Amino acid sequence: MSNENKQTDSREREFDLVLQGATGFTGTLAAEELKRCAPAALRWAVAGRSEARVSALAERLGVPAVIADGLDEAAVEKLAARTRVVISCAGPFARYGTKLVAACVGAGTHYADLTGELPWVDRMIEEHHEACKASGTTLIPCSGFDSVPADLGVLSLLGKAGADASLRGFFSIRGGLNGGTLHSGLALGEDGELRPAPHSNEPRVFRVPALDRWAAPFLMAPVNEWITARSRALLGDDQTPAYREHLLVRSRMKAHSMATLLSLTNRMLASKTGRAILRRFGPAPGEGPSPEDISGGFARLTLVAGPLDDPAYVQGFHWTGDPSNRITVNCLVQTGLALAAGEAASGGVLTPASALGLGLLKRLQNIGAVNYSPV
Repeated sequence: MSNENKQTDSREREFDLVLQGATGFTGTLAAEELKRCAPAALRWAVAGRSEARVSALAERLGVPAVIADGLDEAAVEKLAARTRVVISCAGPFARYGTKLVAACVGAGTHYADLTGELPWVDRMIEEHHEACKASGTTLIPCSGFDSVPADLGVLSLLGKAGADASLRGFFSIRGGLNGGTLHSGLALGEDGELRPAPHSNEPRVFRVPALDRWAAPFLMAPVNEWITARSRALLGDDQTPAYREHLLVRSRMKAHSMATLLSLTNRMLASKTGRAILRRFGPAPGEGPSPEDISGGFARLTLVAGPLDDPAYVQGFHWTGDPSNRITVNCLVQTGLALAAGEAASGGVLTPASALGLGLLKRLQNIGAVNYSPV
């Protein structure tokens, strides 16, 4: 069945879109963003496991409430059957997302989330990709800051850089951490599923002459590099050299400091004692930065094609707001709205770029979430 036919068959469902995990810190931001930018005709609802909290949020926003615990198979099956699209902020996804994804596959309901848990995404691909291709059901994990900015940035540059050009991304960011993101990382550590540091055969710190800056390892690089590689494979362009990603800072000393901090963080996540310290002193689930800090954050992604001292092409993107919160929410909400509008190219367990292409970038530009920036 084609994706278009699947959308047509599900038109009679009660909702066009349901936001699962709506009462957490990021979920509430997503619900408020939906209230702000959803088309007037969109039939949407908020969902979660706490009836009191979901009902209070639904009443405040003037939308319906759906009660569904991600661990309750019957509840998530009922949720999926009621809507055309589910977007989820309910992580850690390896613990709370598996039954919901299976329910969406069974009901032919499109799905997106903001996970960065690659081992879990691998399992979802193995279990559901072929069935979703056959039914026209589109699942798009990693639809937040992991990994929409990198995935769409690489897609936009590939046509300009040339097939043989190496491609690197350099992030400059300002933002905070919310409890949901921290506890997803803790869950990966507990399950022994932390991904190793990328491209370990090159210096962790090096100068970028074309940008007059220094590069250091970037926490999100393992996810973003994996997603962009999958996008190219899905789009039939897996001959292009692999995308590599780094943090961009002003000085060599700062770069070494950030490399040391990332190593320490990874060791703490891999250690029972380290995880206990992070739980004790980090934000709890439901906690996050202040509204002022969220508004004041940003992420700048500079993509460099070719040699770092004499690149063939350089393109900058400026993303507005705190990466873990505002950027993530904008990306997830626009992905969900694109799915509800029938914009997915095909079915399968896909990536943002392979499912929605540069149309998603245009959506995000239209709401002021991202702009091309001078380098």
